[in-house]
Amino acid sequence: MKKLIVCCLAYLVFSMAIILPVVGQNNKPAQLDTFQKKEFKRLDIFPAISYSPETQLTLGVIGITYFDLSKGDLTTPISNLEFLGVYTLNKQIVFKSTWEMFSYKSKWRSRGEAILSHYPDRNYGMGNDANALVVEVDQEGVKDTVNYLSFSSNRIKFSPAVLRKIRPNLYFGLQYDMEYLFKMETIPDQYFFLNADSSHIQDMPVDGLYSGIGFQLLFDTRDRVLNPLKGTMIEMNNLNYGKFVGSDYRFTRFSLDARQYLNTLKNQTLALRLVGSVALTEDEIPMRALSRVGGNKFIRGYFKGTYQDYNMMAFEAEYRLPLWSEGADSRLWQVWKRLGFVGFISGAQVCHELSDLQFDRFNFAVGGGLRILLNPESRVNLRIDYAVGLHKGADGFDKRQSGLYFFLGEAF
Repeated sequence: MKKLIVCCLAYLVFSMAIILPVVGQNNKPAQLDTFQKKEFKRLDIFPAISYSPETQLTLGVIGITYFDLSKGDLTTPISNLEFLGVYTLNKQIVFKSTWEMFSYKSKWRSRGEAILSHYPDRNYGMGNDANALVVEVDQEGVKDTVNYLSFSSNRIKFSPAVLRKIRPNLYFGLQYDMEYLFKMETIPDQYFFLNADSSHIQDMPVDGLYSGIGFQLLFDTRDRVLNPLKGTMIEMNNLNYGKFVGSDYRFTRFSLDARQYLNTLKNQTLALRLVGSVALTEDEIPMRALSRVGGNKFIRGYFKGTYQDYNMMAFEAEYRLPLWSEGADSRLWQVWKRLGFVGFISGAQVCHELSDLQFDRFNFAVGGGLRILLNPESRVNLRIDYAVGLHKGADGFDKRQSGLYFFLGEAF
């Protein structure tokens, strides 16, 4: 806990040190996600500092760059590219990039992510309970009982989409999804299962290549892409994985991600999200291609993959309360007024058959966080969240999971 507190303080100090010099350069938030400029380029970089038992101390950078591909059209949103690069004391690395790019008058739109990593992960098995019991034995013979099997692997992921505007606010196009896990190694030196049911955690395939192609339909009326104040986004996806695109696995996935942003009072926002996904196949699906609950952007409070299966239903609600106030003379006061707070609640359930979906099987999480307004024009925030998973069995032996998250931009 002391190391975690030190990391939090260091992160805030570094963040403020970078924000202070730029405060006052442009104090008026834009009303559109265009920055009201014909030509715009900007790069914001911040330190990434965290600590966990799996990685030990993590050091790196997170950042976002903005650029204008619209030839000066003020109705076209500014394009952006986010990036993350970290290295841990356990010699693990992650390079990640996500992007959202707009052509002139938003006739074309590209979005997606790319990841290269050597990093630890957890296999909780399949299902909505995370009730496996695995005893890890270290080199000194010390035993620790957990509900997952730790492993590390090399990972390459590439998921682009190219969309064409077919109606105002409506886009349609092709997307591709590929992920390759290789050189997989179990982390504990020795381990055994406390019961026969827990051993099924090994039955699910983990490594290999899955690759798919399909369509995306996107309806988007958000006033800003990175941190909306109001608007609607509905994303529908269909991806088909098989040998015709080089995949080791064969399945079809349909998914829906619907978001509604309500401007409740001044610049406050109530953000709502509904997510659903369905997989169709007679074959096995690899772990990372399952519908997975948890992570820094989806159902915060649970480790990603705590609950995972073929199908999923989930919801999230977040209230965002910024304290933005411009025009103060003191630079320190302007930094204080760039703070904001959020509170959120979420729930999700996974199942192997759609008939197993039930309203009493949701795993809930709650949390809150601090926001530091990085760019008044784009409304990009530094996000610091703490969340608790309310399911007592999520961490084994009647224990709850929790998570502390440092990232750029909102979770959704």
